[in-house]
Amino acid sequence: MTPERARTLLHAYLDGELDAASTIELEGEIDRLPALRQELARLSALQNVLREGATRFQAPRGLAERAFAAVPAPQAMSSDEVPSWWRAWAIGASAVAAALLVWALGSGVFNAQRNASSVQEVVSAHIRSLMADHLTDLASAERHSVKPWLSNRLDFAPPVQDLDSHGFHLVGGRLDYLGGKAVAAVVYRHRQHLINVFVWPSAEETSADMREANERGYNTARFHSKGMNYWAVSDVNMQDLRKLAGLILSQ
Repeated sequence: MTPERARTLLHAYLDGELDAASTIELEGEIDRLPALRQELARLSALQNVLREGATRFQAPRGLAERAFAAVPAPQAMSSDEVPSWWRAWAIGASAVAAALLVWALGSGVFNAQRNASSVQEVVSAHIRSLMADHLTDLASAERHSVKPWLSNRLDFAPPVQDLDSHGFHLVGGRLDYLGGKAVAAVVYRHRQHLINVFVWPSAEETSADMREANERGYNTARFHSKGMNYWAVSDVNMQDLRKLAGLILSQ
C-alpha cells in the first residue's frame, strides 16, 4: 500500500468502513509512517469536534408533510361552527406537534450514529493495541503498580481491580485516547483472549444499564459505576465479557 493510498483510506478507516484485511494493512502503514499518524490524529480530532458539537439534525425532506398526512382528516365542518380562536389554537398545536416529531426523530438518529461511531472508535483502539505491539505502557500483574502509574499520568485515578482468582489476569496498563480525551486502558487476559478495559470519569455515579455491541467480530460492553465510565472490548465471548463487567461493578 502506497502512502498516498493509505492517506485516502483514513476517512473510511475512521468511519469503520474498511474490511478486516484493509484495516490490518492500513494500521501497519499508520504504525510505520509518522506523517500518517499525524493525519489520523488530525482527522480523529476533527471527527470528535463534530460529534460533540453537532446538536442539530437536518430532517429528511418531506418528513413534516408525511407526518401531517398520517393524521386522519377531520370531518367537514362549516366555518360558522368553529370559533376563530379554536382554529388558531389547533393550527398552532399541530405545528408544535410536527416540530416535536421532527426533533425526536432527528435526535434518535443522531444519537444512534454517535453511539455507533463510539463503538467503532473503541474497537479500533483495541485492534491498534494488538497490531502495533503497544498493548501496555506498563506490563505488570500488580494492581498496586498499575494504578499509581496510570494515576500519575492522568488527571484522574482509574480503578484497577485484581480479578486473578476469577480467571481474569491483569497484564498491565497504558494511556489511550478516545472521544477527544485521554483515558486509561487496563488490560486483562482471560484464557487466550486479551481484554482492553477503557476507563475515564463519568458525570453519573451508578447505573445498572449495560450496553452491548459487536463490531468487526469484537464484543463490547459499556457501563459505568462510582463516577467512572468503563468500556470493555475483546474477542472473548459476550458471556465472559459480562462476567468481567459484573466483577468490576461489584468491587
